[in-house]
Amino acid sequence: MSPLPPRFRFRPAPRLTSWVLGVLLLLGGPTRALDVPHEHPAPSSGSFAAHDSLIRDFVAAPNGTVPLKNFTGQVREFTLEVHETMSEITPGVRVKQWAFGFPGQPPSVPGPELRVKVGDLVRITLRNTTDRAHSIHLHGITSLAQGMDGVPHTSQAVLPGQSFSYAFVATDAGTHMYHCHVETNLHLDMGMYGALIVEPRDKPIWAKDHVLMLDEWDSHQDPDVIPHRTNPNYFLVNGRSYPLIPDLQIPQGEVHLIRLLNIGQEVHSMHLHGMTFLVVAKDGQDLPLPYRADTVLIAPGERYDLLVKGRDGTFPFHDHIPPHSTNDGVDPGGIHLMVVGGPELTADSTPVAAAPAHPHDHGAPSPPAQNFPVQGGTVEVHISGFKYAPGPLHVERGTKVVWINDDMAAHTIEVKGVKVSPPLRKGGRFAVTFDQAGTYTVVCAQHSFMTATVTVEP
Repeated sequence: MSPLPPRFRFRPAPRLTSWVLGVLLLLGGPTRALDVPHEHPAPSSGSFAAHDSLIRDFVAAPNGTVPLKNFTGQVREFTLEVHETMSEITPGVRVKQWAFGFPGQPPSVPGPELRVKVGDLVRITLRNTTDRAHSIHLHGITSLAQGMDGVPHTSQAVLPGQSFSYAFVATDAGTHMYHCHVETNLHLDMGMYGALIVEPRDKPIWAKDHVLMLDEWDSHQDPDVIPHRTNPNYFLVNGRSYPLIPDLQIPQGEVHLIRLLNIGQEVHSMHLHGMTFLVVAKDGQDLPLPYRADTVLIAPGERYDLLVKGRDGTFPFHDHIPPHSTNDGVDPGGIHLMVVGGPELTADSTPVAAAPAHPHDHGAPSPPAQNFPVQGGTVEVHISGFKYAPGPLHVERGTKVVWINDDMAAHTIEVKGVKVSPPLRKGGRFAVTFDQAGTYTVVCAQHSFMTATVTVEP
């Protein structure tokens, strides 16, 4: 194996300079001296010199195909197939998707995360197991040959029943993605994408990284209708909308890297509550001057690497474009997840006693019906964490049951065959008086997994 050209030798990215490490030490600290100021000072002669140096480096750098024989790491081989699958993108909403997957394993949206290291020779074989042509475009990889770019009119598509192997040398550490480039608007909208991460060979400064792929979904789209047009009504992180998006666990004091990728067709404005992050890379390239922010605007195809230092408490990380934080127009939903740090503290920095878990365990079943006493008069049922508390009820005839919504999400309470509420915002109440004996099913119209029963004794 011949060594890589100088430009393509190991470049841990983001391998932080001593200046950046100094900035990192201030993350979460008392000073704001390194925040981006409202008024920028006039450029100095040093800044002009740095500007000129960056341009000279760009002009002088090698550019183009890196021969496969020049790899200096391991040979990493992956095989991907394409399958049609059904997925639940938010509670009660199941959609048909086209998904990448490893042979013998369930396909998924996003497809399997592919991780390699700088210097590796990477081979990705696409087996087309469908009745449509597909390809793999390695979005952000610049060391490959034209024939490996996965664009049908400049390279080739993989026809039904055929296979093709894409190969390249991983020259630069960074955050990239892969996706089908045949009928790109349709195939991306159907879920044919995944993350491709090139890791540095040196140990990074962060303890862990998190990959967040942003996308949109039109629950009414039909892949067989031509021309293909969409009007997205669901907004996704790693193929799911709130409340199905898992929390990000970033323990207090730990530094983690968030890899943010926009594979969708819309711009997203990602805002982190309660803390700032350090933007250290864009589109797989280290930034010459990292900067602090709490919001980053990410366009289709872009990638950003964000360093986050965990703190006390739990805070939202969400899209600040209002429709993008809804599920089919219902708020909250969409691109909305929680960053979980250390235990919550009061304003006086003392621990909060017996703090309730934040309402995110939406899939937990209601308690079993046995051992619930028969109640009468007025009974309150609180809706919290997408659950009813108490769940199953045993009541006397003439009992008034009042449902109270404690969630941020709206809920519509339907007592089957009896009465339906309007959408209840947080704090909303809905009452039903049960005069007839029997067992009644209660369901939320927006979240069909939320069911309970009311048994009225004779």
